[in-house]
Amino acid sequence: KQGAGRLIRRETDRGILVVCDTRLALMGYGRKLIAALPPMRKINSKEEWSETLNALTRPSTTDPTLF
Repeated sequence: KQGAGRLIRRETDRGILVVCDTRLALMGYGRKLIAALPPMRKINSKEEWSETLNALTRPSTTDPTLF
């Protein structure tokens, strides 16, 4: 919950919170933790991940001529 609060401060902020701990999906206390987080969409596939990341990335951060 604290990580989500640090990533998303205002309603206009955007980002992806990645939790790489299978206990959130497998254990009862993990489901309680997820329920305590602010409302957010869950990404369930690599395709969704790519689409979401691309939607958040500004063209200036992907332009190789700028580096």
